Amino acid sequence: MLGGTLAGLVLLPFACVAALIYDVARLRIRLPTIRVYLFVLQYAINDSLEILLAPVYWLLAGFGTQLSSSSSIHRHERLQRWSLDVLARRADRLLGLRIELDEAGASALGPGPAIVLCRHVNVVDSSLPALLYQSRGFHVRGVLMAELLADPGFDLLYGRLGSVFIVRDGGPDARSAVAEMGRHLDDRTVAVIFPEGRLFRPELRERFVGRMASTDPTRWERLSTLQHVLPPRAGGVQALLASAPQADVVVIAHAGLDGYPSFTELVRRVPLVEPIHVTAWRIPRSAVPDDAAAQAMWLDEQWLRIDSWIDGHLTPS
Repeated sequence: MLGGTLAGLVLLPFACVAALIYDVARLRIRLPTIRVYLFVLQYAINDSLEILLAPVYWLLAGFGTQLSSSSSIHRHERLQRWSLDVLARRADRLLGLRIELDEAGASALGPGPAIVLCRHVNVVDSSLPALLYQSRGFHVRGVLMAELLADPGFDLLYGRLGSVFIVRDGGPDARSAVAEMGRHLDDRTVAVIFPEGRLFRPELRERFVGRMASTDPTRWERLSTLQHVLPPRAGGVQALLASAPQADVVVIAHAGLDGYPSFTELVRRVPLVEPIHVTAWRIPRSAVPDDAAAQAMWLDEQWLRIDSWIDGHLTPS
């Protein structure tokens, strides 16, 4: 990462000229290639700064013996907040990625502790809950896929801040790690999880929903109308609910990234014209069932509500 960032900076003038020629030759007057190059370079710069500061913070934390202290957490969170803020500004100016949170959503992002459930359609939305909550002064802990450990910035920064990295379909070990994270929530801390467990794809929705017809006909009848989300997995959510019995639940829905299932697809449309519409609703803990079967049904109902909201907010093609 450090080498790639250095190369990206050294080659910046040449890369911009080459990107300009490439865009003009294809009549791309809004210069998407230059925009994406500059955004990716900013991401690499942020990641490199996190890598370089991580050992400094480790030394300041008593050679790693006090990484969980309030001062160490504050240092790491300040770096995380700076990185997210910078990337959000660059995404807005370079890629046209603008977030519009409605009034109902803003009011739902109140005091913790809270378990935050968010849909997952693009790698971009993985940072959305943290961006929304950190701007309000909250500590954010996340349930992240182990594949993100390949990014050294995630590995060094998010792990120290209490997030957990789990292997897909990790079973009891994954649920145990998620539950441990939930035990440390307080009135300024939220735990974020993406119950779909993977990025939304129409073919995955058809496969997962179709499979229910034979394995769980009752659930199939309930979820067969889903169009924009995958059926949620209850295991991680239930682990958080059990370990944080005082936490409310906040559900975040968004629309606007649905036409870009991959970063490559998004790049082809840069800069985007339409904003990313975001809403949220808060569910008091007293309204969340205690029984596991009832919790699974309740989670399905939240995802049906997300699906309906998205349907009303997608821009017609």
